[in-house]
Amino acid sequence: YEKPGDIKQLLNKNIPINLNGAIIKDSANPLDGVIIENSVLRPSIETALHALMPHKVVIHTHPVDLLSWLVRDDGYENLTKLLKDLYWGWVPYIRPGAELAREVQKVIQEGQVDILLLGSHGIVVGGEDCASAFDLMNRVLARCSRPPRKILIQDNFIIERLADYFKMRLPKYKKIHSLALDKIAYDYCNNENGVLYPDQAVFLGSKIPCYDGEMHEQIIAEYVENNPHLLFIVVKGKGVLIAKDAKMDVDEMLLCHTEVLMRIDSGKKLQYLTEKDVDRLLDWEPEKYRQSMEN
Repeated sequence: YEKPGDIKQLLNKNIPINLNGAIIKDSANPLDGVIIENSVLRPSIETALHALMPHKVVIHTHPVDLLSWLVRDDGYENLTKLLKDLYWGWVPYIRPGAELAREVQKVIQEGQVDILLLGSHGIVVGGEDCASAFDLMNRVLARCSRPPRKILIQDNFIIERLADYFKMRLPKYKKIHSLALDKIAYDYCNNENGVLYPDQAVFLGSKIPCYDGEMHEQIIAEYVENNPHLLFIVVKGKGVLIAKDAKMDVDEMLLCHTEVLMRIDSGKKLQYLTEKDVDRLLDWEPEKYRQSMEN
């Protein structure tokens, strides 16, 4: 069951499964047959990652420090230096689920792998127990840690007035305004492709809407009229606005994206997902199922 939010909510969704039955096959749901008891819920599409690793405890996460390396064109080269004495394997970006699991299976068969780095995605670590798995995860993150750029964000009446013009609300976290106020972050947002990792596409859409037009009420009104279904918008030099009816998942994902971009220096070539990659994520039966569970 995949949904951002309170971990207690996730722990209350028990889905007994047989990991030995996690067979990778061509199917809309690559985990058909692994559920032990009848349930309307499904295990995560990434359950196969846990099944394939030989360790007793397997952890899969998407840390912002590591993502800031995994989305870079030179990410593999830099991570090779940072993690040179650890047993790790690299899997270039491929859609999560059966396709990713097949590639992971190939890497694991090549030799000892305690760490899997998934390009434009995240990390998987394994250990003999929870303590050793967490320790390994923390060792990797300590080596990959990058302090974010800092920017002073103050309350200002301009973004509050713009919220009224756009008929939107301010984000839950002020730090999100960095996407508009930090030139480097804004430039990465205002890319023609725009999507750097799967969760961004799933929760924020296929493109980051950026506004760099005049701050004239009539022009803004025309923009809003021509874009009636904005989930959020990054207004250059002013701040970020979010649709009033947007779920808090949007705020959480925008905060994640802020943390990632504020750790990437100017002029770096990034590995944006292609339009085809994004379409295959959004027009995907498992993703439609996840959305149906939220409604």
